[in-house]
Amino acid sequence: MSPRATPAGAGEESSSRPPGQEQTASRSAAANRRAPGRRARAAERVVLAPGLSAAETHSHTLASDGMVTAAQLVRAAAAIGLSVISITDHDTLSPLAEAIEVGAALGVDVVQGEEVTCSFPPGIHVVATYIERPIRMHMSIEDTVDAIHDAGGLAVIAHPFMPTWFASIGGGRLRKLLETRSLDGIEVRHTAPMMPGGWRALDAFCAAHRERVGALMAAGDSHFGVHDLGRLVTVFPGRGAADLRRAIEARTTSPLRGVSPPGPPVSMRLGQQRRSMIELNLKRFRGDVGGGGPAAAAGDGVRR
Repeated sequence: MSPRATPAGAGEESSSRPPGQEQTASRSAAANRRAPGRRARAAERVVLAPGLSAAETHSHTLASDGMVTAAQLVRAAAAIGLSVISITDHDTLSPLAEAIEVGAALGVDVVQGEEVTCSFPPGIHVVATYIERPIRMHMSIEDTVDAIHDAGGLAVIAHPFMPTWFASIGGGRLRKLLETRSLDGIEVRHTAPMMPGGWRALDAFCAAHRERVGALMAAGDSHFGVHDLGRLVTVFPGRGAADLRRAIEARTTSPLRGVSPPGPPVSMRLGQQRRSMIELNLKRFRGDVGGGGPAAAAGDGVRR
């Protein structure tokens, strides 16, 4: 393991900090300085020790509530030095044929995935990655994890311990889940809001349940491509999608703070909120997404 990639929960000091502050990826010198008189800055890149690579394991496209195409996400990933990106749209599979072709040319493996909404309340989110078919939404979290595994995928808990009623899982419900199921991974560092002490509580929970929470991962939950991709990444030994899967299964991943993109303009943020709160929910209501059947399988391939 590189000294630049320390697992969350490795110490009391790191666990009390905001997401990813315990370690930061090295960056090229050109990425950290701005030439005099130039307004544009060079793209930052995640630079790791030899033998290690970085992945974004949670990202969104126009297929759900993202603001970019899958191919645009792949180009953004290549620009900052990621070797794997998992496309995980809400309750649907994004078309990936073009993205896989672009990734092959740029050295970025594309993994097919889905961010699955479990039953209400509270609509917990589980990231399904390396799947070959869509997973039906609004099942219990136990049934969701089983369905992901039945589809050949890995089940990762998305943005746990958020101080919200919706989309996240707290310690009590997660403890109950682990009584009967084992997970493949958990986002121990994410970009969602957290209360003071939340990171410390999450790290303590993962340390106490290390055998069943799976790999310790970080995810940027990108919706805006170059504007937000790579803020948090998962570091793993090896290079491509197959190596990432082996690392998750062997629990040899590490969460890492990545780059600091400038963020999207206000108009883009507002557009994303409209897509998330109105358009995506209309798709769910009409049955355009979330069914988990063949009609929802828009994906065109999986990198293993």
